[in-house]
Amino acid sequence: MILAHWFIFALSMEFVNFVICKLRKRQGLWKRVYRSGLVPIFLTILVLGYGYYCMHDVVKTTYTINTQKNIREEGYRIAFISDLHFRTTMNETTLEQYCREIEMEHPDFVVLCGDIVDEQTNLLDLQKVFQTLSTIQSDYGVFFVYGNHDRASYNPKADFTPEQLTQILEQNGIHILQEENYSITEDFTIIGREDWYTRDSTITAKQLLTNVDTTNFLLLLDHQPRNLSENAAAGYDLQLSGHTHGGQIWPVGLITDLLGFGEMNYGYRKIDNFQVIVSCGLGGWGYPIRTGYHSEYVIIDIQKDPPVS
Repeated sequence: MILAHWFIFALSMEFVNFVICKLRKRQGLWKRVYRSGLVPIFLTILVLGYGYYCMHDVVKTTYTINTQKNIREEGYRIAFISDLHFRTTMNETTLEQYCREIEMEHPDFVVLCGDIVDEQTNLLDLQKVFQTLSTIQSDYGVFFVYGNHDRASYNPKADFTPEQLTQILEQNGIHILQEENYSITEDFTIIGREDWYTRDSTITAKQLLTNVDTTNFLLLLDHQPRNLSENAAAGYDLQLSGHTHGGQIWPVGLITDLLGFGEMNYGYRKIDNFQVIVSCGLGGWGYPIRTGYHSEYVIIDIQKDPPVS
């Protein structure tokens, strides 16, 4: 990663040097600066320092979602966490502090949208992270969908098994949603999908709404922001996803946007009556550095549109 940033800045210096040499006849001072090689090194250190700060400076991001569905007058508040990858960037003490911050937002329920742990998490930390997250007080509890890293599928020597993960989630009273729905009230239903890499591809978004009252507000939890047009056509109201980390390390986010990797890198999108929020995550994978967006937890207020006069 450090070499990649240095190479980018060194290549940029080559371009700047070419332009200056073409435009100016005298380049005495510039030549000394250019030949020293210190500028790419300095810029790399600066970017990595900024990336460390962005990764560890967790911010609260808020959204307000309006709906024409006939939900209760006070609406709903959701606390949304994804891509913690415990403990790449924080220990349980720091996580506890963020849990108390989230609790002070008085959410109606909490959603964990995948990759809360990964193949580097040990069994003890696995127990600690979900025990800590389960303490966030809310009216309707904590809901979880699997990400591509949670089961440690990329490491055959991982310190925990998928069965142990499921057991720990259940022991802490966290609702696991795998291609199923859960009605938290008479007007609000949560639908949770298996991760895109491991789900049964024959099960469509529309099929998951069989026997679901579609006059309810339909919240879709899907770790990866894919199949957005399909989900919109199926009648979902809001999708929450993570996975992308907002690119995490520049210029990955820029490259993935240009190449069309996935359908959405970060933020908010509206497709007719369907809305999507993609979080860059509470932490990050691999390196404790991000140069795209600050780490975040997300607070979402869902409110009913006022009647048309």
